[in-house]
Amino acid sequence: MSWMFWLWSLLTGSRLKASILEGRRLLNAGEHLKALEMFRQVEQEWPNSPEGYAGMSQAYEAMGLKLEAKREATIAESLRTLEENPDDIPARTALARAYLEKEMYGWAAAHADHAIKIAPNNPEVMEVAIAAYTRNRNYDKAVKVLRRAIQKDPLNAELYEKLAQNLRACRQVEQASKAAAVAEALQAVDQDPGNPEVVDRAVRNFLIRGQRDLAQALVERCLQTHSNVAGLHRLRGELLVLARKPQEAIEALRQAIKLDATDAKAHQLLAKAYQGEGETEKAEHHAALAKIIKDARESSDPLESGVALIRVLIDSGDLEKAQAEAEALIKKNPDDWRSPFLRGLVLKAQGDLPKALAAFQEARRRNDNAALVHLEIAQILSEIGDPVEAIGEARKAVNLSPRDPEIRLALVGLLRAHGYMDQAIEEEEIIESLLKKTPNPS
Repeated sequence: MSWMFWLWSLLTGSRLKASILEGRRLLNAGEHLKALEMFRQVEQEWPNSPEGYAGMSQAYEAMGLKLEAKREATIAESLRTLEENPDDIPARTALARAYLEKEMYGWAAAHADHAIKIAPNNPEVMEVAIAAYTRNRNYDKAVKVLRRAIQKDPLNAELYEKLAQNLRACRQVEQASKAAAVAEALQAVDQDPGNPEVVDRAVRNFLIRGQRDLAQALVERCLQTHSNVAGLHRLRGELLVLARKPQEAIEALRQAIKLDATDAKAHQLLAKAYQGEGETEKAEHHAALAKIIKDARESSDPLESGVALIRVLIDSGDLEKAQAEAEALIKKNPDDWRSPFLRGLVLKAQGDLPKALAAFQEARRRNDNAALVHLEIAQILSEIGDPVEAIGEARKAVNLSPRDPEIRLALVGLLRAHGYMDQAIEEEEIIESLLKKTPNPS
C-alpha cells in the first residue's frame, strides 16, 4: 500500500473510505490499472458497497472498456437503490443479471432468491432466477421455477429445453426426455410454422400429455400467420372433433377441403363430424371421397390416380385446380384414352356440354371398353334430350362392368328420369342382390 493510503486511513479512520480515496487518486493520476485493482479489492472486501463497483466502472470507462463499465455501473446503481428499498424488483433483477455476467453465480442466486419470493410470477424475475439457479447448480430450484414459467408461457420451446437440462442434472431421466421431446417439437414449429407435418408432431406431444388446450393454442398461433395452409385447418378441425365441438369442427374442416380438396384425412374427419350431427348423407359422401382419395394415392397407375383425384376436385368445386391438374396429365400422356376423358370431365364441370361430349366420344374411340366413358356420354345425352341413346350408352357401361353397383345405379337414375319404371325396378333388384353378395368391409 502507498503512504497515501495510510494517510487516508488516519484521516478517515476507515479502511473502506481510505481504499476508495486511494482508488480515486490513482484514477485521477491516470494509473488506471492500479485504480482498477484497488477498487476490485474494495469489491472483494465490501461486496455490498456500491463505491467499489462505481470506481471499477470509472476505471473501465477510462480504459475504453464500455461494456464492463456499464455492468459495474449497473451493480453500483442497483445496490444504492436497494439500500433505500430492498424490495425494488427491477433493481434486484438488474443486479442479479450483472452478477451473472461477472460469473458471480452465488451472489446472483442469492438476489434471485429475494426477488422470486416477492414476485414469483414475474417473467423477468423467473428468467433471471432460472439462469442464476442453473449456473449455481441449484437444479431443483431451477426446475420449480421452470415449471411455473411454462405454466405462464406453455409454447416456449426454450423453457422446455432448459427444463430438460435441469432435470437431467437432477437425474430425472424420464421426465427430462419428455421435456426434451416437447422442446424439439416446438423448436421445429418455430422454424417452420406453416408445415402441417411439423405442427402435427408437436400437437401429438401435447395430446399424449393430455394437454389438448395447448395443442389447440399452438395450431391457432400457426394459423395466425399461415391461414392459407389446408393442413393447419385440418389439424384444428381434428382437435375440435376431439373437443366435441362438431359445428366448429365442420367449419374448420370445410375450410381445409376448400384449400385442398384431396386431403383424405380432412374428408374422414368431416364425415365423423357430420355423423355426430346426424347428417348421415353428408357423412357418407365425405367418407366415400376419403376412400377414393386413399385408393388413388395407393394406385400404381398415375393416370388412374390422377383421374380419381381430379374427379374429387370437381366434386368439391375446385375447378381451377382440377383443370390445372388435368392439363398437366394430358401433356404427359397425350395418346392415352384418359386424356380426352379428363378433358371431358373438366368441360362438363364448366358447363360446356357439346365440347365435353366431343371429348368423351374421342375417349370412347380410343377405348370402347371403358365403362366410365360410356356412362359420361349417357349422362350428357340425357341432359341434351336424347334419352334413347343415353340409355343405350348406359347399358353398354353396365355390360362392361356388370358387378359395379354404382354404374347400375346411374342406369337406374336415367331409366327413372325418362319414365322406364319397370326396367328401373329390375335394375334395382339386381343392385340389391349384388350388395348382398358383396362382403361387408367391417
